[in-house]
Amino acid sequence: MSNIVSDMVQVHVFRVNPSKRIEYLLLQRSPDESLYPGLWQMVTGSIETGETAVEAARREVLEETGMQLTELTVVPYIASFYLESDDSIHHVPVFAAEVPHASAVCLSPEHTALSWLRYDGAWRRLVFPGHREGLRILEEFVLHTRI
Repeated sequence: MSNIVSDMVQVHVFRVNPSKRIEYLLLQRSPDESLYPGLWQMVTGSIETGETAVEAARREVLEETGMQLTELTVVPYIASFYLESDDSIHHVPVFAAEVPHASAVCLSPEHTALSWLRYDGAWRRLVFPGHREGLRILEEFVLHTRI
């Protein structure tokens, strides 16, 4: 029987541009990364021992972008995927964080590029269904009434 694991987080960082349009931050994984080199993704990472998912989300954003979050929103979606190597099913809580438009991003060595994209561009650049669905639910059910 497969193990069910929840040891990762997904965080969609977004900003509102001067035209009042939402832009999402995507990061491109370094070509040196052993897992999914060159992949475009939102902030993702592991939950460390003794850490809550919320704490991991804040830490991962800081580590991967250099940005300290003041607020974090829970997106009403749990991404999931199966990992054959250890026969595990992973459930990944999804979060969102708004940052000021002028926020500077300082990439970690894990990533080589970043893009701020509107919803359609971000959705096209993401390849995993769980990444796309998290973005869609954030856009349609959380942010559509904000702006």
